[in-house]
Amino acid sequence: MAGGKIKKEKGKPASNAPYQGGISFHKSKGQHILKNPLLVDSIVQKSGIKSTDVILEIGPGTGNLTKKLLEAGKMVIAVEIDSRMVLELQRRFQGTPYSNRLKVIQGDVLKTELPYFDICVANIPYQISSPLTFKLLSHQPAFRCAIIMFQREFAMRLVAQPGDKLYCRLTVNTQLLARISHLLKVGKNNFRPPA
Repeated sequence: MAGGKIKKEKGKPASNAPYQGGISFHKSKGQHILKNPLLVDSIVQKSGIKSTDVILEIGPGTGNLTKKLLEAGKMVIAVEIDSRMVLELQRRFQGTPYSNRLKVIQGDVLKTELPYFDICVANIPYQISSPLTFKLLSHQPAFRCAIIMFQREFAMRLVAQPGDKLYCRLTVNTQLLARISHLLKVGKNNFRPPA
């Protein structure tokens, strides 16, 4: 349901339960919050994060993935365009052991000068897929890897091989600059609102 209201649960959420806060998500703006804790764990595990890593998270939303990234790495730099989400992140982590290891940058990631990071983890709207991909590929100093949730069609174009129907200029350019892999398929029911 686009623009559905999610009510804040009374009391503290269970440690494995996704945090949702009292925010209306804008599906039209590409806001889809990860709600499946097993998927969040899988993303962190597949990221190969080291305890010394600085992690760039693009589109942290309410921080369900952010929390797990903070548990795994040295620091998380979260870039979020929505001021409501920034406030939720600050509220969620204020006064916790993670608060001094989380830096939140409010702004459009495409217009923001990105700091140094080792790994990028992102859950992004479809409309910024291509410009963000090329922004990351041209980032200096180079980072170790990026785990990015793309819409399926875009992801399949990135991993296409010569002769495939989806093979295109985007495929050639990205594969020239990086090793691209399709790690997992994420169903629409893993998001709120459903993708």
